[in-house]
Amino acid sequence: AVVSTQSGHYGRGFDEELDFFFKIRPHFKDIDVGDISERLAIRERLKCKSYAWFIKTIYPELPLQRDLIGAGQFRNENNRCMDTRGGDLRGGGVLHLGPCHDGQGRDSNSNRFMMFTKDEKMMGLNFCCDSGYAEGLQFHTCHNQGGAQGFQYNAETKQIRQNNGKCVTGDEQKQLVTTAECRPDDKSQRWDFDYKYF
Repeated sequence: AVVSTQSGHYGRGFDEELDFFFKIRPHFKDIDVGDISERLAIRERLKCKSYAWFIKTIYPELPLQRDLIGAGQFRNENNRCMDTRGGDLRGGGVLHLGPCHDGQGRDSNSNRFMMFTKDEKMMGLNFCCDSGYAEGLQFHTCHNQGGAQGFQYNAETKQIRQNNGKCVTGDEQKQLVTTAECRPDDKSQRWDFDYKYF
């Protein structure tokens, strides 16, 4: 159920992850679904498991908010953002570089919604960034073995370094997110997140 934060309906009965859902899909935030107290009572009576339990047990590929270092738009210091452009991320969808958007709604937000996990994955919703140690970043099924899907974020330098030692770079000319030799003063390699958890 999608619930309005303004009406205060979700308070005690819903999971901590509802806040994260609204970060991914902010256009649902102001939808008023009315009184859901009956639904909450059913959930309580049936002793339903939490959304966090569902993710950890049934769909572990999807990280919870507490598993993250950062999320939202990944913006470099040239004010360009990582962007999936709404493409199919399964099996090789390309990670583009595009304008950042501060508006709400699916088109302005979810194509740019990225996650950086504590276990060193950079993700576009359900799929992991992977370069195969080539230049460009693509999305593939997460294999949880590091390698070309392993990234470290340095909060001090704001660089994202892949396991091969190269840095994630916003290539303005190609309009792609690539990897390149790390350069400490390169604004195209200095990334920030909308939501920080460190």
